[in-house]
Amino acid sequence: MSKKIRSKPPIPRCALCKREINILEADYVVGTSGRFACRECLKTAFHVLEIPRKEEVAVPTTPITPQYIIRELGKSVIGQEKAKEAVALAIWKQLLRANGDKSVPRTNLLLYGPSGCGKTAIIRQAACIAGLPFLIVDATAITETGYRGKDAADIVTDLLAAFGDHPHVNHAVVFIDEADKLSAYGSEYRQAYSQGTQHALLKLVEGMEYIINGQTVNTAELLFLFGGTFGRMKQEKCTDPIGFVRNEPHRTANECTAEDFCAYGMERELMGRIGRFVPVEQLTIEQLKLILIQSNLSTFVKYKKFFRAHKVRLILSDELAEKLAQEAIAQGTGARGLDGAVEALMQPLMYRLAEGTLSGSVTLGGDGHVCNAF
Repeated sequence: MSKKIRSKPPIPRCALCKREINILEADYVVGTSGRFACRECLKTAFHVLEIPRKEEVAVPTTPITPQYIIRELGKSVIGQEKAKEAVALAIWKQLLRANGDKSVPRTNLLLYGPSGCGKTAIIRQAACIAGLPFLIVDATAITETGYRGKDAADIVTDLLAAFGDHPHVNHAVVFIDEADKLSAYGSEYRQAYSQGTQHALLKLVEGMEYIINGQTVNTAELLFLFGGTFGRMKQEKCTDPIGFVRNEPHRTANECTAEDFCAYGMERELMGRIGRFVPVEQLTIEQLKLILIQSNLSTFVKYKKFFRAHKVRLILSDELAEKLAQEAIAQGTGARGLDGAVEALMQPLMYRLAEGTLSGSVTLGGDGHVCNAF
């Protein structure tokens, strides 16, 4: 008879480190597949998978001051230092009021000057930096109560619809644009209509309490900023040269008072509720060039970032930047006119990018055409 030889049972080993496991000690686990894992490997695995706890470090936040707002505005708005200082101070005081300091008074402002020189951009960006709600209202749409159009209650309704959940909605910044269109001049009907509209706006600025959908808003807590070109304002004449010139004179608007605006056709009571009248200067060629290639609000800068994300380097020649700035001044559109010119330049490039035929570096020459693309 042959003797049966009993084979020794296999020695259990860790499936990870291959070390022997003592089954008499509870220092291992067995998976559903029957494989073993030792305690040391388990500790290592848990250590790797463990989410490290971040130490609670107080992150220093930059306090919002008028100087801070001006510095941040400098990234988007070129020039207009006087307007930036006035708006930054008014916005900062409104932020203090929103945070509970009722001792500081609000200062309503009126910004006047040529179109496309940054009035709306300064106010919108300053309110965004301070974290305050910002609502822009077209003055031509405002009417006296009882007429077709937007009355005071509608403005508050629009504010709550846009920022009803914002903690500072009761201290929002309301920008009345095209305020010069409210001046009372011309026919008797025009004068009566304009005066009625300005009186309705006066009540809003003075302070009225509205309860809309259970939410109360006192307009006396809102900051009202006005803007307009006021092109008929009697100022020092400055003859504009014909054609494109390299050295355009830097024109500074004269300081105007409430009396000047009353003579323009604005109601004395409404002008009396405005703390400061701030001029916005005509932009020079050099300032327009800087806006085109440096401002965060520039359409070209935005396209440049877009093309960079698609691995295409976009370059604007100095000659073309000069030409676009000159055309904006000649057309009287200011910085706003640069956007349309840039859109026209980008259209053929966008088609090529979509087709996959554009790569490398693209330089736009003085004639607006691509000098090289490789």
